[in-house]
Amino acid sequence: MATLFEFLGFALPLAGLFVLGVAFWAVGQFLRRKGYGDQLDRLDVRVSNVKRRTGWMASPLSGAVVGILRGISRVPLLGTKRNRAMWDAFEPKGQQRQKPDDK
Repeated sequence: MATLFEFLGFALPLAGLFVLGVAFWAVGQFLRRKGYGDQLDRLDVRVSNVKRRTGWMASPLSGAVVGILRGISRVPLLGTKRNRAMWDAFEPKGQQRQKPDDK
């Protein structure tokens, strides 16, 4: 019974977000049919520009989060050997991805 509640605790919010996404898509389609397509396109351009301008902040923040989580995994009461091994294996993969290819 407990596993059913754990599953529902995971599945219900996920299903709710899916339904919310479909609802936003449906509202957009409805507004386009009503003639608001040009305004929606202008709004899309503005949002895309803001995302492009603020996207540079995501990389340092994600690196900081990884560093914090690696530090927490090394605390004896909060981390296990398995967690430390996972974060140690994760770090070189991230560094390889950031290095430009010499070819």
